[in-house]
Amino acid sequence: MLQRQTAFASSRHLQRRARIAARSVTLTALAALAALAACGGGGSTGGTPTATVSSASVSATHYAAPAFVTINGLGLDSTLGVSSNGCKNFVRLTAAPYVSSTTTAYYQCTVSGALSSTVTIQSNGTTIGSAPFTVPAPQVTMAVNNGLGVNGNLVITLKGDVAPITVDNFLAYVNSGFYNGLIFHRVSPNFVIQGGGYKPSVNGVLPAAQATSAPIAYESGGGKNLQWTISMARTQQLNSATSQFFINLVDNPSLDGSDPYAVFGTISTTSIPVVQAITAAPCAADNTDLPAGDCLPIPNVVITAATQTQ
Repeated sequence: MLQRQTAFASSRHLQRRARIAARSVTLTALAALAALAACGGGGSTGGTPTATVSSASVSATHYAAPAFVTINGLGLDSTLGVSSNGCKNFVRLTAAPYVSSTTTAYYQCTVSGALSSTVTIQSNGTTIGSAPFTVPAPQVTMAVNNGLGVNGNLVITLKGDVAPITVDNFLAYVNSGFYNGLIFHRVSPNFVIQGGGYKPSVNGVLPAAQATSAPIAYESGGGKNLQWTISMARTQQLNSATSQFFINLVDNPSLDGSDPYAVFGTISTTSIPVVQAITAAPCAADNTDLPAGDCLPIPNVVITAATQTQ
């Protein structure tokens, strides 16, 4: 009898312990669910909704200038990916008159690279829209004068679609006014004329070269150093071009070999007489670093103005 009572008591004790354990599990589960609800869990994805685009357009006028992208649709306050191989440095606009919203988004970029291109719009890695645009090839006009017969314009068409780093660099100098007042300091007959680094000489001696921006990387895409092309001058280091440039007076295949120079444009046919006048102008040897046989035009051929005209 004692044994039966003991067994019965043990059974009731085990059942009681099981009920307590079950309640403990239930309370733990409820606490976990409450924690999930507090932090936005509970099975909700919490992801950004995918945007949709009903229309998109690009307002672009010329190379190296700002372009404005207008996107219409839904959910445009979400993070969009906007890119193009003809425009760089995209920025979402939020100030009047370009106030982006959930139904209209405005972006600004700087035209550079391909002259005919497309702006691509993505949301969560998926392309949801696009807009094409085209700009004319960039062009620079340099007015030159030596006060003694050399007087005219050098019109240079730049190859922004194949040498964007070089063209962006050149246009940055042009549009900052850097070249205004500098000279063509080197004439090398049957080879090149070179400029873009010095102010006028004093008693036939060049001053120190003008301070420049950082050197740029060499680009090979601009083509060959043929007659009437324009290329970047540099030191013996390949990636060292800054502001100085030269115009090829003849085909110069030696400049395309193992030690190449980057071509980034051509001069117009109407500019050829001006280049020839610079080549034929009075010229004297100087005591600076010009190679033997080269000379400094005196009076100096001054770049009176350099302007991006297209």
